Amino acid sequence: MKVLEINKDNLRHNVNLIKDKIEKKSPNTKIYAVVKANGVGLGLVEFTKFLLENGINSFAVATFKECLKLREAKITNEILMLTPVIEKKELQLLIQNDITLTIGSLEEIKTLKQTINELKETTKSNLKKVKVHIKIDTGFGRYGFLYSDLVGILSAFKIIDENIEIEGIYTHFSNPIDEKWTRIQYNRFCEIIQFLKNNRYEPKIMHCSSSTAFMKYDDMNLNAVRLGSVFQGRTLVKNTGLIKIGKFKTSITEIKTVPKGYNISYRNTYKTKKETKIAIIPVGYMDGLNKSAKRDDFSFFNNIISVLIEFKKIFKDNRLETIINRKKYKIIGRLGMYHSIIDITDSDDIKVGDTVVLDMTPLQTNEEIRREYI
Repeated sequence: MKVLEINKDNLRHNVNLIKDKIEKKSPNTKIYAVVKANGVGLGLVEFTKFLLENGINSFAVATFKECLKLREAKITNEILMLTPVIEKKELQLLIQNDITLTIGSLEEIKTLKQTINELKETTKSNLKKVKVHIKIDTGFGRYGFLYSDLVGILSAFKIIDENIEIEGIYTHFSNPIDEKWTRIQYNRFCEIIQFLKNNRYEPKIMHCSSSTAFMKYDDMNLNAVRLGSVFQGRTLVKNTGLIKIGKFKTSITEIKTVPKGYNISYRNTYKTKKETKIAIIPVGYMDGLNKSAKRDDFSFFNNIISVLIEFKKIFKDNRLETIINRKKYKIIGRLGMYHSIIDITDSDDIKVGDTVVLDMTPLQTNEEIRREYI
């Protein structure tokens, strides 16, 4: 058995807390539930359907495949594609599936117009207007019109034809826990909105806050927000009232007793100090156990920080803990690809088949692991 259990009551609690916060602080704010990365680990289709049942009606994803998977699951609600698309075949399918697109450059608009015209010629029929959101880069350095490129941004609105509707405009905060920097980005974005209004262009939907900014800055909600991790109860903001929603469960497949000085798992890095009773479970690093985001910043400063963090670990017991029959037990030896070994020497009530609870975040849990809403 390997399953990620999602507690529906806890998840519903988080959804209601988010909705209540919006109602009190910024009524009529639209929620885009970000269900990218397999529903932020909760199962793309299952999580989306749960949110629909609980009053969340618009969604955002990051990949072409995620869009199609939701449509194949008969989810007809609004889907915002957060990543610009330049491949014409993909664009055609997104248009035909009524996906709201992100546009971050004039070249992307030209490609979209060409694709629409080719699609109309191929199908010999009129198409619904393609809805798009304009992405503004206010200091992230990724997709979007540079905030200082006023000529380019205004040109985007001017060259749109009758087949395309600019429905929204948005930006993304690079470090939302840093209020000073985030307000710089926010102000840049608001200046763009005002610039467009001065030129008689005003998108209906404006959004910049994702999960952390939403919890931290009520005044930045504008009239839409993009939320993902907060549904799971994960945020960099403390004391939010959100709660954790998931537990990873597996079962013991074998139990045995090994003698003192016996090697445990790969590389012979762990030897038992006494006769030891062990339990083997069919879960390893490929399932997501002890998985975390790899380092993605190799600046001198962060190299020093990483060395200090690893040095501190020398003085701590860093072994992973499991829970069996409501008691804690340590994993010993190196993790295997699909197995781990637990020291259960001090137990007398554990048997093969017993449930083991592991601390694994939904996002890091392998997509092939079954998700079960309970």
